[in-house]
Amino acid sequence: MDNTSEQPWTETSDTPYDYYEGDFDIALSKAKPCRPIVVEKFARIFVPVLYSFVLLLGILGNALVILILGRYKRARRTITDTFILHLAIADLLLVFTLPFWAVEAVSGWIFGHVMCKLIGAIFALNLYSSILFLVCISFDRYLAIVHAIHMYKRRKPVYIHATCLLVWVFCLLLALVDLIYREEYNSTYLNSTVCTYIFHPESANTWKLTLRISHHIVGFFGPMVAMLYCYCMIFKTLCHAQMFERQKTLKVVIAIVVVFVVCWLPYNAVLFVDTLESLGAIPTCCSMLNILDISRTITQALGLVHSCLNPLLYAFIGVRFRHEMSRVLLDVGCLKKNLATNRRPGKSKWASSVISESETSTSHSTIW
Repeated sequence: MDNTSEQPWTETSDTPYDYYEGDFDIALSKAKPCRPIVVEKFARIFVPVLYSFVLLLGILGNALVILILGRYKRARRTITDTFILHLAIADLLLVFTLPFWAVEAVSGWIFGHVMCKLIGAIFALNLYSSILFLVCISFDRYLAIVHAIHMYKRRKPVYIHATCLLVWVFCLLLALVDLIYREEYNSTYLNSTVCTYIFHPESANTWKLTLRISHHIVGFFGPMVAMLYCYCMIFKTLCHAQMFERQKTLKVVIAIVVVFVVCWLPYNAVLFVDTLESLGAIPTCCSMLNILDISRTITQALGLVHSCLNPLLYAFIGVRFRHEMSRVLLDVGCLKKNLATNRRPGKSKWASSVISESETSTSHSTIW
């Protein structure tokens, strides 16, 4: 029986969210020597180096945030702290998957069928949840500042925990695609095993387009629009605050939006062009295919760097986090006692790490 027409459709790359059109070995043989020879040589060096850097900083930064927040009693943990804690957990779990993709870039997928599904799902779960928790933090700040009088007292702890649970469940549903469709694939052209999506040929194009659209909407454009709206309204509200407070806060507001856009816009732009190319909407050549592949590898690594910057943007810039961090360093003997205690009394108050939640109901004071 001839099974040629039933060959599985695969998507594979050196990073877990880049895609190829059509059956992988057939596509490569037709494009020879376009793909993926140049990309493969580049990725074997670039991916392990960059991912090792992200892994190191991501573990140090996010683990410290979790450690500091773990010292807080639940009654003293603010709403923003709860979202920051979940954000740090998501970022930490995300960077733990990077060594697997780095090894795949060098030696192919060597971890087995089950780990292929599991690591792919963990990556997707925490990638989306990390981005959505940024939106939760933005919306929380929007309510606390813009609607301080009317909305602030309505935000009960049970609603906050329910929101976090909803985010995790929604992202888990998105990650089910990886649990179901990720497989080990032995590429005869690459002479290597990869961890990739495998779809039936009849539904391949539909799945490809669906995955791309969902990634663009949930992973970038939707969160960006929500964050821009929240921070534009915050910006407008803070224009009525005192000059000193406004300058401090607006700098961080701008930094939050700029860092998110700078980290993720290049990858989504390259992914959009790649989608147009794979659907035949734009003409292609060997050089363009190689540029697209290398660009996806670079820009996705840049996007993953965002998981290292989150602790800096949402935690360490706060007065309380700096105070608590000095206490942690003092406890482990990395900081002298006279340096840790040489602080103004007002600096150790338990205010929000981003906006003082005890003050937002009556004013727009900030301690960024």
